[in-house]
This record gives sequence, C-alpha cells and structure tokens, in this order.
Amino acid sequence: MLSFIVAFDPNQGIGIRGSLPWHIRDDLKLFKQNTLGKNIVMGQTTYENLPRKLTDRKIFVVSNDENYHDDEVTIIRDLIPFLQQHQDDEEEYFICGGASIYRQSYPYCRKAFISFVKKEYEVDTHFGVFDFDDWYITREDDYDEFVYRELVRRQR
Repeated sequence: MLSFIVAFDPNQGIGIRGSLPWHIRDDLKLFKQNTLGKNIVMGQTTYENLPRKLTDRKIFVVSNDENYHDDEVTIIRDLIPFLQQHQDDEEEYFICGGASIYRQSYPYCRKAFISFVKKEYEVDTHFGVFDFDDWYITREDDYDEFVYRELVRRQR
C-alpha cells in the first residue's frame, strides 16, 4: 500500500531552497512515529537535503541520474512502475517528497498523513495536487502550530 506523509502551509507550501520552511517539533515526532520501521520513498534532492540520516527505516531514493549510487538506500530509476508494483502490497510505503515525487505518486496513494500548518511561510515549492474531495478524514488532532489529519482515499 502506498501512503503519503507531508506537512504543508495554507497554500500547500512544502519547502524553500530544498529544506522545510519550519521546524515544528510535534510534526517531526509524528513523522518519526508513523515511519519508524517502515519503507520510505523520496527523491534524491529530498534525501540529500535531510539534516541527518533517518535510521530504522528502509529508504528508497528516486533518481534519474544513472551515476547516482548510495549503498545505504535502494535506488529507484523509474518511479511509476515502482508505484504500480507496490500499490496493492500489504506492506506500507510512505511517500515523503519532494514535490515531483508527491505529484507522480498522488493518484496511487490510498492513505494520507498530513500536518496542515496553520501559519503561511515563505516557500518556493508546493505540494500542489491535494484535493479534499479525494479523501475522508479518519483522525484529526489539533496542535498549536498545525492540525494533523489521517485520511483515506474515497472510492470512485
């Protein structure tokens, strides 16, 4: 099964200069809680801009660069076949960004874990494809700086 996990501001802003525009401790705790021991999928730029190595997760990095190699991750050269292959797996794969990876993965994801950041931030990267009409909320928790929601895709 494919799920995405993201935090975005009211304009679906997710990043600036390759990094998160905010540092919200409770959101980072939720990311860790949801992804620990799981498979996570992200683009090469997102992976390379992590402030530190993510441990206790199996990391898949999407890269079109044939020369890119990293012994600590599994490289995905073509994302769409990977998504098609794993969309019905019992094992969960969390899509973690960046923007292009979210856009390509969105139609294949059945679940979403979203921190809706309350404040607007200066951003240069947007999620851009989220539509509430595609989802129903299964959990909602209000924090000082964001509202956390878990959602399941509506059947069409």
